[in-house]
Amino acid sequence: MLSENRSMKKILPLLLFFLTIGSATRLNAQSSAGTLDVVGWNVEWYGSPSNGPANDDLQEANTKKILRWLDADLYGMVEIVDTMRFRRLVDSLGNTEFGYVIAPYCTQATSPTGNAWLLGQKQAFIYRKSIFSNVTTRGLMRNSSTANVNFASGRFPFMLSATVTINGISKNMNFIVLHAKAGSTLDDFNKRLGGAQELKDTLDAQFSTANNYIIGDFNDALHNSIYLGSPTSSYLPIISDSVDSDHYKSITLPLGSSGQTSMINFPNVIDNHIISNEVESYYIAGSAQVKTDVTTVVPDYVTAHNTSDHYPVFSKYNLAGVVTGLPTVTANELGIKVSPNPFIQHVNITALKTLTNVQLRLVNIQGQILNTQSFGMISIGSTVQPSFPAVSSGVYFLQVETKQYKTVIKLVHL
Repeated sequence: MLSENRSMKKILPLLLFFLTIGSATRLNAQSSAGTLDVVGWNVEWYGSPSNGPANDDLQEANTKKILRWLDADLYGMVEIVDTMRFRRLVDSLGNTEFGYVIAPYCTQATSPTGNAWLLGQKQAFIYRKSIFSNVTTRGLMRNSSTANVNFASGRFPFMLSATVTINGISKNMNFIVLHAKAGSTLDDFNKRLGGAQELKDTLDAQFSTANNYIIGDFNDALHNSIYLGSPTSSYLPIISDSVDSDHYKSITLPLGSSGQTSMINFPNVIDNHIISNEVESYYIAGSAQVKTDVTTVVPDYVTAHNTSDHYPVFSKYNLAGVVTGLPTVTANELGIKVSPNPFIQHVNITALKTLTNVQLRLVNIQGQILNTQSFGMISIGSTVQPSFPAVSSGVYFLQVETKQYKTVIKLVHL
């Protein structure tokens, strides 16, 4: 929050498409079997008797609908108040399928006791047990007096560490959920700035080569700031770091700079995802989204203020890796146009400028490379038609690489 107080022949191809991108147990179009799907969501004052949505039972029911619809593997949640209601929520998703952890601290509560704890906004994780193992948690910087001040009097970043295994590939990963200091004053900005710097210093010192994800309610934009006195974000210490081992990629920054919003009636993306460079090769380009389409599940989500004032923010990863070693750009920046998309038989690649040493890879959603092709040169204005193998309906990724750049294009085969 911004104050302390988200005919059969015709239909058969579509049926095949939706069945292909799901699985026997994961039929939701938001997620995909074979990828790691991550969500950050501020569920406004969840279960609070005096703040947030008025009907706590309706908020719980709507939250359950949305979590089932998102069908992600890990959720970083903030503003959890009623911990028993939260436990019931996770149990309703299937307690054999999902586990959860709640930070044992919050603003002005150093342990899970007392009124400050019972009525305070807490951070939590929900994770899919079938792919998460060796789960541990810790609060970051809890012994730091400056962090205590900068993170809303004790609302320290909460980290879940685990071994994540998908399709036989295992990676050790750290997920840090933030609920940063709210407000748009200079003092609020400076506290977020100080908190971001100390968080970065901590990660650099203790987890400099780890797979780090930072998600949650940053209470500030990344491409600018909600504090009008600064043209830059309070997270600049993290955003601007491009040193190899300590590099971070702000995958939701383009969403804010394009004019999207992660909060109802507030014109900016303040709920964000940042990943370390170790994770960048897993990130599926373009998958970061603000899920404003939650209204397909809860139609009056915006108008009735019955669930949250924030939207969930989603991103997707392929542990087999996507394309590595080169700067990632858009297809237009690399100089290609791919059409048609969706496609039925063939894909055409048109060069918007002369390209040399072009490498193509067709990858399925499980990260398996189905086909590779090379072109020594594609002249400006010319079109090539890769000879891909026959594939079933579904989602694929076309990786295109030159000597200078790489891009990944999501393809839909009908």
